[in-house]
Amino acid sequence: MTGYMEMAKCNRKQRLLGKSIRRIRMRRNMTQRELANAAGLGESAFRSYELGERSPKQNTLERIAKALDVAPACFDTYGIEHYDELMHALFLSEEAFGIKPCADGSIRFTDKTIQSCVCTWWSWKEFLKEGKITREEYENRKDSFLR
Repeated sequence: MTGYMEMAKCNRKQRLLGKSIRRIRMRRNMTQRELANAAGLGESAFRSYELGERSPKQNTLERIAKALDVAPACFDTYGIEHYDELMHALFLSEEAFGIKPCADGSIRFTDKTIQSCVCTWWSWKEFLKEGKITREEYENRKDSFLR
């Protein structure tokens, strides 16, 4: 049973990675062929990555990220799709990143670097709300953050 669970977890991660690559490719208005060529990959290999049938090696993922002009980390979903998974990710991050739960249900970050990053993110949200940037510009900023 353990082998099956590991395989299902691997397949799920591949599928989520493929969805993430596809989402950004579509926002860039690129075809699979165009992105495969820009990343120096065969079209069929790229298609299998995007469909979640295969997992690209790290250097291949970096080439895809470079072709899309994004940070490679933006592809990682960390396997989080459900509330329980997010909560456990927060529990694991509590000590490492100074996350503190608040009585009102919000989260406070005590780590100054994380605070700065979150403030930057907040400013982008404000720019979007005020119409100073488009939704596409907002998404691009998130995708290339700390690249």
